[in-house]
Amino acid sequence: MKNYLKFLILSIIAVSIGSCKSEDEIVACPDIYVPLVANINYVDNSGKDLIFGDNPLYAPANIKMYKVLANDQTAPINFTINKDAKFLSVTLDKVENGTFYIELKPGVTDKITYTTKIDENSPCKDYKLIDIKQNDVFAKYDGKTQIWTLEK
Repeated sequence: MKNYLKFLILSIIAVSIGSCKSEDEIVACPDIYVPLVANINYVDNSGKDLIFGDNPLYAPANIKMYKVLANDQTAPINFTINKDAKFLSVTLDKVENGTFYIELKPGVTDKITYTTKIDENSPCKDYKLIDIKQNDVFAKYDGKTQIWTLEK
């Protein structure tokens, strides 16, 4: 009888442990704000880098990014220049449809629109960048480098 009771208890424990799935893991979402970032670079129609090439057409130090507010005032957008990886990294608003402007040099400005959606597959339900358009033309995305390429 003693052995039967031990066997029964061990069987119940084994079934209980075996029924737990790895999908039931608890994921801790960060309490800090995680920005939505897009990495962008410009090339010409032959693929030549226009910002980080040997003789760039647009100097990275002169580039400005901004958004237009409801009162038609402009507000600068945070972005960084990554010369080693050859991209501009811009922090985007977490909205479904957003717009900002990139001024490559005085008189040369592109309207950039983007679409995001909440990633239902993510345990933290954060926004995911879906597409970027430059003057209503879709940008190309390289999933390997995670860079959106705009053609000028």
